[in-house]
Amino acid sequence: MGKFLWEAIQRSTTGPLMSEEEFETELFPTVLGDLQKKYRIEWDPDEPCMIDPDMADAIFQAGKELLLEVGLYCKNTKRIIKFSQEEIEEAICSAKHEVTLGHGRQAITLKPRAPGDEQHLYTFFPAGQLTTDVQLYKNHAITVMQEPTCDGVIPLPLFAVGDMKNIADTPASTLVCLTEARIMNEAAAWVGKPGLFFGIPMSATTPLALMSTFASGLYNKNNCTLPVQILQDMRVDYDRFNLAFYAEQQGIEPWMSCSPTLYAYLTGPEQGAMEIIAHTLGMLAYSGGTLTQAMSVSVHGTYVGNDISWCNSAAGLAAERNLKLPWVSFGMTGNPAGSLSDDNWYDTAAACINGCISGMEALWLAGGNTGLEARWAGEIARAAATLSPKQGVEIIKKINAAEREPNPPAMKLDELYDLQTLRPKQVLVDHYRKFTRIFRDLGLDYPTWDH
Repeated sequence: MGKFLWEAIQRSTTGPLMSEEEFETELFPTVLGDLQKKYRIEWDPDEPCMIDPDMADAIFQAGKELLLEVGLYCKNTKRIIKFSQEEIEEAICSAKHEVTLGHGRQAITLKPRAPGDEQHLYTFFPAGQLTTDVQLYKNHAITVMQEPTCDGVIPLPLFAVGDMKNIADTPASTLVCLTEARIMNEAAAWVGKPGLFFGIPMSATTPLALMSTFASGLYNKNNCTLPVQILQDMRVDYDRFNLAFYAEQQGIEPWMSCSPTLYAYLTGPEQGAMEIIAHTLGMLAYSGGTLTQAMSVSVHGTYVGNDISWCNSAAGLAAERNLKLPWVSFGMTGNPAGSLSDDNWYDTAAACINGCISGMEALWLAGGNTGLEARWAGEIARAAATLSPKQGVEIIKKINAAEREPNPPAMKLDELYDLQTLRPKQVLVDHYRKFTRIFRDLGLDYPTWDH
């Protein structure tokens, strides 16, 4: 629980009244634009990463001022929750800088790392499949959990269990999330990793489903975190505060998360990075969390491109220099093209390298939802760990300029893996080997790439 949760709750009933429309169309974008000009934060469209320490510090200061000037908009009461500079500084100073995830032999501890550090990024792979087929979901999860570079997983949402759809605000939602948790535990035990970190309950769509799933013990303080994420563009509701308090009561690590959308109210990646810092400081004040997930997406639904990667790296470097919180960003492409898509393999590698040179500690949903795609992200995160920012940018620019084969038709899991042994078929192995050769030529290497 954050130092200022109770203050935030009280101020949600006494703070300045404002319509949500005025907040999101007038106050928020005006202050954001003024701060961008004040700190002269500009993105060069030719640059995929932000590696300038001075600009990183400017982004941090602009983000902090954004929170202080705008505050958090409470959707329940239509009032603005303001924090003082002294309160935010106290929240920063009292924050923890390490977090242990998972338990037993699978426990990992995320600690601050700077660009170029030998400590590799940890990789949390997507586990499961967007499906209603429970066995297929479990098979996908096993293929990624069995990989040596699997440091944890993020379950993909289950749409249903048989004919029981995941309907929000009903027991069906809890049932589906409990099924997700059961499958994660079974799959982890099957591969001999019962202490694996399971990220967050992705099939839960409401706070009630989240709390009910943790009450079962299938997800617990040793293997999972509880989302307390801020809403879009500096907004909160009482659900955020209830989740933060529940996390404190149960000893569960809060999952602080923000995913700004570029080109809606945000004019570009500069403002996206500033908002990420403001969101993080706000969540720190009301939840007292440690683990922070931050990523951006365009209003068009894209997760790749120089603007997206610049935003993610700018926020990551600003946090590395000024917060030292365990920082997690997005490690896949969001591209449905399939497991044999050159785009997915190149863009996953670029995301991993970007994380390394920006001082991040981990990537979530890293790679793809088959084992070899996930392995690829884990190996790149390790191979690129000690790159300097300049070296990393040079490789990412080569990746962006690389000639890519047209995307082939997407293939199902039984076309890529033997479902009896859950080992990859030759077509997927050949694609993996193709990319290990390409990236050795780009100057990266990993021990298994020789075999």
